[in-house]
Amino acid sequence: MITGINYGLRDVDYISFKGAKVNIAAFSDNHGNITNGLTDLLNTFDKNKNEIFPNSLGASVVNILAIVGDWFINPSKRGFITRPELTNGDLQNLALQKTIELVKKSALHNNLKYEELLKKVQEGLLKFNFETIYTMGNHCLDGGTRFMLNVMRKNDMKTLITNVDLEKSPLIKKEMENNPKILKSYVYEIPDDKNPNLIHKVLFLGITIPSMDFYNPGLCEGLEFYDNSNQKDTALTEQTLQGTIDAVKKEVDRFKNENPKGVVVLLSHMGERLAEIVRKDVPQINHILNGHDHLNTQSNVGKTSINSLGKDNEMIKAINFEFDDNGDLVKVSMTPYFTSTTLSDGIESHPFKKFLDEYLEKDMEPIVSVDELKSEDALSAAKENFPMYVNIVLSELGVYKPELRNSLMQNEDFKNLIYVQAKLKMQETEGVKQGMTKLSYAKEIRYQNSYLMNFLTSAVKSTIKEKIDSDIFAAGIQSSIVRGGLEDGSNNLAVMKVFDGVSEELSGVQMGEITGEELTGMIVENILDNIKDKNRNTIIHWSDIQVDRRKIDSINNGTSSEKYSDAVKVRNPMSGMFEPIDLTKTYKIAIGKKYLMKDSIEWPKKIRNKFEPMNKTYNELFRLYLSDHDYKIHITPNTKENRIL
Repeated sequence: MITGINYGLRDVDYISFKGAKVNIAAFSDNHGNITNGLTDLLNTFDKNKNEIFPNSLGASVVNILAIVGDWFINPSKRGFITRPELTNGDLQNLALQKTIELVKKSALHNNLKYEELLKKVQEGLLKFNFETIYTMGNHCLDGGTRFMLNVMRKNDMKTLITNVDLEKSPLIKKEMENNPKILKSYVYEIPDDKNPNLIHKVLFLGITIPSMDFYNPGLCEGLEFYDNSNQKDTALTEQTLQGTIDAVKKEVDRFKNENPKGVVVLLSHMGERLAEIVRKDVPQINHILNGHDHLNTQSNVGKTSINSLGKDNEMIKAINFEFDDNGDLVKVSMTPYFTSTTLSDGIESHPFKKFLDEYLEKDMEPIVSVDELKSEDALSAAKENFPMYVNIVLSELGVYKPELRNSLMQNEDFKNLIYVQAKLKMQETEGVKQGMTKLSYAKEIRYQNSYLMNFLTSAVKSTIKEKIDSDIFAAGIQSSIVRGGLEDGSNNLAVMKVFDGVSEELSGVQMGEITGEELTGMIVENILDNIKDKNRNTIIHWSDIQVDRRKIDSINNGTSSEKYSDAVKVRNPMSGMFEPIDLTKTYKIAIGKKYLMKDSIEWPKKIRNKFEPMNKTYNELFRLYLSDHDYKIHITPNTKENRIL
């Protein structure tokens, strides 16, 4: 049935959906990406607002923005140029507030002019229901409990903490007494569009991966999740998640007993495998919005749909529920919207882009210059041709006679001028600088060789050698610590993203001396762990060590009779070549604090007492390197070598 309803502005076609409607727009795992894709995400909301939030007006419609964790990452980090007083978390939360505001505007600006429509809503002439619901991710707690509590206080959103153990969480429990926006669960009540005695209900819950002793050991004071442990995701099972499962089941059972036709939506920042475990034990859940594992998948098992939401602003999933006048859920639809395929017309004038350009002016300007030195062979070949380019420049100046050329080239100033011009011409023609101009970040750094990781480990080692200890042999970096790449023209915000995979509190670098046998042991353990699950058990990259991953795998599964030490080679500082590791020799290495804190694997426990902190984080060491090199990066042949085979 279509009726024309006059709101005093113009006739609007209002489609009766015979009951009530819930529009949910969900995304996850922003990881603090303020410039990387966030404007594209908001542009995608604008371009598709009528489909994402259909029929958004009316008392029988609820519009919900669902953010399924890890909006934040490493909130205590500093380093902004324009606003040095700000932390990462300050800027990320400001961007979150802007995002909520602009998505709300997209949802409201659905049928009429926004300003006129907003006025009608404010005057009570129109009903517009919009809410933001949030659940914490593991990275949201990189800054500790008090940081997240401040976020919950400031923002116009409800934070769902279904699997927080309040009896062991005094800070959270106290805050909840005065803050109605922090909830175990929340029920949206939507009146039927015809039957005044019928209220449609939807229960929302939110759960977080509970292993804070693994992700953020020592940082979550006054906050404890059920099933908290020092176990990584791959080790968690149905048995180790009973507290979380029971917490969800308790809320769902109570709701369904009172509202048998009600709908249950779970925001789960636990990854698809663990979300499936919860679904299996609580089958009354209608829909799970999944974050944490960065997948883009959709599955239906029993009566439950599980939608994974990707990462880094790459997509929105719109879920629409419709109830009929009997209170039954009669229609469910899900539509993905990919930011990479959204038309980008007008993106430069988008309100969020304009806000960034004005608020962070200097941080948005390019500061990195990436110049490749293609290879030693290319340089040698170019140098052999250099006299030819000198002749070309002299000819362009009209100097043809050999006697005149020889005479003029005796003048040092003239010769230097000619050489500069010849070098520029040679670079243009020979392409010495025309090769790789970016050090790319991709998930493959978690298990295979990476030019980006080669550069970063070498840069960190170089800074330590020059400024802290000249005897250092090698620097190691867990690939999970890195969250961004570098390319020609990168701005300061991009540079700050590079070491964003772990909080500054846990990103400290420590140095110690261990034997070749111990070094081999920790490398082999790391590789075997990585082989078990290459995406979750991340590999350690080294500045001056070459590791044969395939050989270690072959030795482990019995198809090779070689020794594990045969798979590890170290750089000879004199020749620069990789040679077999000496098991009896002592090597001074640098490695991250978080690695040495691990109790879930054996080698950190064996060697941690041999290491001392150097009171610098990876980010601080890297920024020292860039500053000392005028923010110019040269991709040398060593950067392009294979350190993981």
